[in-house]
Amino acid sequence: MKDFNLDTQPKIKPGFQIPDNYFEQFEAKMMEQLPKKEVKVVSLFHKKQIWISSIAAVLLVMIAIPIYFNMAKTNTIETTTLETYLVSEYSTYDIIDKVSIEDIKALENDLSLNDDAVEAYLLDTQNIDYYLNQ
Repeated sequence: MKDFNLDTQPKIKPGFQIPDNYFEQFEAKMMEQLPKKEVKVVSLFHKKQIWISSIAAVLLVMIAIPIYFNMAKTNTIETTTLETYLVSEYSTYDIIDKVSIEDIKALENDLSLNDDAVEAYLLDTQNIDYYLNQ
């Protein structure tokens, strides 16, 4: 292949020619060719949207409140279930080892019963013999 040097060889004429002022007039010509449409402006606060949103929020709250309260009720453990579990899984000595003195004092404060209340309860119950024999 021959060496080609632009300094010594005649210049190659390009195959394409650009019209005069092409780049200066390009933007204006392009904008003329585009179809002109009116832009529709949509308000963000339609009355229908507000009503639909508020109805949806009310329905959501009406459904969520009963579900929340039903879940809160099912999470409680019945006392008898807890007692049965402790009796079947642990011996009295295991429970005594796990309970601290602070726990015992807190339990005494929570269960502070006076003697009059205990006597009144025992007199009102039909099973007084059952309680006395235990």
